[in-house]
Amino acid sequence: MSTSRRGFLRGIAGVGAGAAATGLSGCAPNIAPSPVLDAEKESDGRVRLDVKRYPDLSRDGGAVTLRVPGEQHLLVMHPGGNLYAVTSNICTHSGCPLGFEQGEAICPCHGSRFALDGTVTNPPARAPLRKFTSSYDADKGVLLIDFAAGDVGFPAVVEGKIFFPFAQFPELRTAGQFVQGVPEGYGKLLFVFALEGGTYSAVDGICTHQQCPVTFDEPVQGLWCPCHNSRFTKTGDVTRGPDESGGAITIGPLKKFTASSDASGVTVAIT
Repeated sequence: MSTSRRGFLRGIAGVGAGAAATGLSGCAPNIAPSPVLDAEKESDGRVRLDVKRYPDLSRDGGAVTLRVPGEQHLLVMHPGGNLYAVTSNICTHSGCPLGFEQGEAICPCHGSRFALDGTVTNPPARAPLRKFTSSYDADKGVLLIDFAAGDVGFPAVVEGKIFFPFAQFPELRTAGQFVQGVPEGYGKLLFVFALEGGTYSAVDGICTHQQCPVTFDEPVQGLWCPCHNSRFTKTGDVTRGPDESGGAITIGPLKKFTASSDASGVTVAIT
């Protein structure tokens, strides 16, 4: 499961391969992106890996890039022993795939570093990686990665809907405010905005260019992708495409969900 750094960047970065390749002149020395492993998600939204089958992952200090259809690419890291950590695999600075060395995720393009929980330990990246819920069964040698897990304290999907009670999320009573998090049962970043006129907007927080998580940009009151500078409105529409296209509008809008409210709170239909 070995690969060259340049070949890997071409293969894994997809649309962004040009930017990744041109960035190699300033790359972190001796750091290669982690080798690729393909896996299928089971009906419960989980991936199960028999670790011993994959030498690049089973050895202490090993890591793989996990590709699962319909999901973000993941970096699965094995610092040592029974400890494993799983994060998104795209650097939040310029969208390059990550490698793993000395207990940190490292970007081969510009040297950004991230801790096992996804927090930035060395710039130029500013935004953290997303951390995914995982558990390791040492007796069976199986690593379980849960794509449907959500953030603690954030509402879960129940019968295809997410309810945000005003008592728990009072910011949604005020136009211009918002909440964000990962709902259990959906497993992806979600933004819910209170708009003018008492209406609401709910959008998926994953950029449609290279699947990087977006963040809220306070000065422009919109959503921004830190990987390639794409920008979106609070309703998910594209206002600027990625830098690789010169900012042209060449990507799709963020996924949108129907949001409604009553006296008790806001309901988002997840379809």
